[in-house]
Amino acid sequence: MNTPSPMPQVLSLPGDALAVDPDGRPVLIGCVCETCGNRMFPFAPVCPVCMSEDMARAAMPREGSLYSFTVLHVGPNTWKRPFIVGYVDLNNGVRVFSHLRGTEFQIDQPVELAVAEIGKTAEGTPIVTSVFQQAKT
Repeated sequence: MNTPSPMPQVLSLPGDALAVDPDGRPVLIGCVCETCGNRMFPFAPVCPVCMSEDMARAAMPREGSLYSFTVLHVGPNTWKRPFIVGYVDLNNGVRVFSHLRGTEFQIDQPVELAVAEIGKTAEGTPIVTSVFQQAKT
């Protein structure tokens, strides 16, 4: 598998947690334990299941289902409000916490990864990060 290239934008995810695939679509980069097969996001240097340090970076699926969500009206001054956050169960069993883009959500709804502006810094620079949105059917 080719390692996706870094996103050419200002990102709020640390390091190389977000990349693009050959089709230009965003991909979360997590890891897999080479000892026990446990997968997780974000990358961790030690597996919490077997304590191995034999961790390899791995692209996560772009699709999943919405496990839970909430609408927040209070948050950082630099973020657009209100905003929606939730937990997404990816198709490989990994659960991630993420901003959600859209207005209508339901538990178990199919969602897919995207990139969106969630606010602006005090200097006016866009804050861009990964988000999940309703899956296109």
